[in-house]
Amino acid sequence: MKLFRNLFVFACVLIVSSCEDDNWNTDNPTTEEEQVSNFSENFGSSINARFMGKVINEENNPISDAIISIGNTMTTTDSNGVFSILDASVFEKFAYITAKKEGYINGSRALVPSDGINQVTIMLLNLDTTATINSGEISTVDLQNGTQVTFDGNFVNAEGESYSGAVNVTLKHLNPDSNTMELQMPGMLFAENANGSPRVLETYGMIAVELRSTSGEELNLAEGSTAEISAPVPQNVTNTPPTIPLWSFDEENGYWKEEGSATLQGGNYVGNVSHFSFWNWDFQYPAVTLCITLTDVNGNPLPYTALDLYSPALASTGSYGYTNANGEECGLVPANDEMTLVVPSFGCVANEFTTTIGPFSSDQNITIQVSDADALLTNFIGVFNDCSGNPITEGYMQLFYNDSTQTIPIDNGILDLAIDYCSDNTAYSALVVDLLGNQTTDVVTGNFTEPTTDLGSQMSCVDLTDSDDDGVFDIDEDVNGDTDLDNDDTDGDGIPNYLDEDDDGDGVNTIDEDRDNDGNPSNDDSDGDDIPDYLDNVDVEIYGAEVAGEGCAPNLIFDFDAVILQSYSGLINNTYSFYLSEADALADVNPLPNPFIDDGTTSMLFVRATNTITNQFAVEVVYVYEDYLDSDQDGLSDCEELTGVNSSNPNFECNPNGNITDPNDPDSDDDGFDDCTEAQAGTDPNDPASFPDIPMFNCCNNDSLSDLDVDTIMNSNLDVNFPDLITPNGDGYNDLFNIFNIELYPSNMLRIYNDQDELVFLRENYDNEPLNAFDGDTNTGIEIFDGTLRYELIFSDEDGQENIRNGFVCVVTQVYSGTNFLESNCNTGFDPIIVD
Repeated sequence: MKLFRNLFVFACVLIVSSCEDDNWNTDNPTTEEEQVSNFSENFGSSINARFMGKVINEENNPISDAIISIGNTMTTTDSNGVFSILDASVFEKFAYITAKKEGYINGSRALVPSDGINQVTIMLLNLDTTATINSGEISTVDLQNGTQVTFDGNFVNAEGESYSGAVNVTLKHLNPDSNTMELQMPGMLFAENANGSPRVLETYGMIAVELRSTSGEELNLAEGSTAEISAPVPQNVTNTPPTIPLWSFDEENGYWKEEGSATLQGGNYVGNVSHFSFWNWDFQYPAVTLCITLTDVNGNPLPYTALDLYSPALASTGSYGYTNANGEECGLVPANDEMTLVVPSFGCVANEFTTTIGPFSSDQNITIQVSDADALLTNFIGVFNDCSGNPITEGYMQLFYNDSTQTIPIDNGILDLAIDYCSDNTAYSALVVDLLGNQTTDVVTGNFTEPTTDLGSQMSCVDLTDSDDDGVFDIDEDVNGDTDLDNDDTDGDGIPNYLDEDDDGDGVNTIDEDRDNDGNPSNDDSDGDDIPDYLDNVDVEIYGAEVAGEGCAPNLIFDFDAVILQSYSGLINNTYSFYLSEADALADVNPLPNPFIDDGTTSMLFVRATNTITNQFAVEVVYVYEDYLDSDQDGLSDCEELTGVNSSNPNFECNPNGNITDPNDPDSDDDGFDDCTEAQAGTDPNDPASFPDIPMFNCCNNDSLSDLDVDTIMNSNLDVNFPDLITPNGDGYNDLFNIFNIELYPSNMLRIYNDQDELVFLRENYDNEPLNAFDGDTNTGIEIFDGTLRYELIFSDEDGQENIRNGFVCVVTQVYSGTNFLESNCNTGFDPIIVD
């Protein structure tokens, strides 16, 4: 699924806010003669614009205290992840918003600003370590979906100085098949190509790569070094050109720049890069500007309404976010393509309004009337003043309905919003925040009504108070976001969080979990699990693990530093100790030395992780084992062969019985018996003259076969001679049931039965030719096992008289040189082979 999405929000992308054609050429790439001396000249003049937005993490939870920058203007997000900038200096056709927070990859959004409030959502990607590599070594870091980066091992720090040591790599794949990509990607799909000309992009995927030293210092590739990047082609892509341009994101200026190309190799696009930021696989496409206005059945505009476009030609989803306050959304769409327009969850959750639009060969402005039989409409109105009676000029409403929360800007104290809702779910709750006065209204609850739902006049005189003096405003203790403070009780003690001095019930008051002393406990997450410490009753992240020791019992070595690196490298602010029992770990007594040498009898250890910031601890089990390899597949583990000590692993049934053998040779003495067989038989697997006793086979026969060579045996019976034994093992000796003189009696029938008197072989006109003769295989579908079979030959002699011969034949497929056969009494029926 390719992506041409989020090119703008609440405004025209690459065009002015009125959506008039500014003659931006987005057709095929320019020729070499094109020159653009200053790319920013494409952005127009400087203007002032207003912005409001929300910053969330990969789990869609709000991120508080993120630093927001637009030009020279800065602010931070509140506890709901919301920010507001009343007056920022931007360009007519380009505004660039950045969001930064420790523990996350820097995020951003670019758009063409419009009149009114420009609203955006930015999803920050977690800065979690994908893998740790070492400088000076060629290393590959990959993801399960096939995304990978190969490094040459040369790195520098931010000052350009050579770096030596461990490198923590964060690798993220932004997949066009995912509906969250437009929230995660930086900027918008707008670029400067290799000729310096502006272009709109169609993405085949992006990656983000962050490099950090073990102390958190930012790193990058050394000058002259390159890395190979590879990402899978999106699942729904139908057009896969052999090469595609590569683009890097310019974090300073806010747009993409063409740098090289990638080639299609198998199912991945692969290219080489000389530095890291975000990288993007894209090509350009011709486009027209389309402005869509959504209205309800009464002709009222539908502001802040989600809108998606599907392009059959691109086999992709174009999700443009929301309409602006006037119900309008503009952007670039493929020229001459019919498209499907979808308004998701219109009225009721999961209800979709769908219609077909286009094709368009030139810029267009269209109006779409949205309707659904199950959707009801109301004009949601209200007046909101600060506590002095003046209109709120910088604020927002948290509106909860249809099982979700919407953030709606409040401008000049007026709310006039068309709301589509479901007839069987009319309830709502609302709260208005005055960002300037640091106050809120009371929570308003009710039910939507047609044609108008009037909230009346509300005043934001509810201070952002802290009822329990725990350092968290009451409004910020609405954990579930439904605006009802009384149903938020993290520790379940019956006291809602806004009245509870210890919100998580861990014995540490919330105010004391403000580790950085900034007055806000909500931004302290010492174990990095995305849960603030004051809501986390165990401020330490640890989990169970399975670890193989080095060497073999009784000298099995466990290096705890290696265990920590292998199993817990992604955790932060922890120290670790290991113990033989859970009781010792809980009491922090009798810690094990490092390295720990085990005799092979220990199956589990216990790790105690202690948070270096909070001093809280947690204990988990670590399962330890010998690395049970069987390199030569002889049934003995490598360690059993190297030590002669029997393993406790039930997968290895052989006991080496003290014998030291070659773990890479299944038959150490080359006597035809593998080491496992000799160990079980009690013979010496290192002495070719010592091997297990030869099996004794008892077969029915009238003559003694004892001490005869099975490869030359043949006994006679009357004028037609039958073999007493066949050995169909493919060696050319006695592989077939050859009947002597059978060619004298071509009119015959041979039947062979097993010990259950089941017919296992039938042949008319039997002869000794390989294709006709019995070779131990059934031709009736009944399986034949080694042992004694009964045969019956019916044949006509030269006088036409019918003759019958009966007897027994022993079938042995696994024989050893010198095997003995003992006489057995067959008078009372079958006596199958007995292997002693």
